Amino acid sequence: MYKAIFSSEFEKQLKKLKQKDKALYERLEKKIRDILLEPTHIKHLRNVLKGQQRVQLGPFVLKFTQEEETIYFITIEHHDQAY
Repeated sequence: MYKAIFSSEFEKQLKKLKQKDKALYERLEKKIRDILLEPTHIKHLRNVLKGQQRVQLGPFVLKFTQEEETIYFITIEHHDQAY
């Protein structure tokens, strides 16, 4: 299992999401656990966002990077603002 590190922005967004949409928050928690178990089959981004990976959760996009045994969760944004 990989080690997780959350950016301060990601933690703020996670806290806000927990208050607004409990069901989506629970799906996000499950997806984070899945990523920590096996991050290699996740879509890689290109161009300006090269080096990042993303997972779609309904209208939201979870972006993260991977370095060796560590996953850095960067942000979760609505699809309209994510790119």
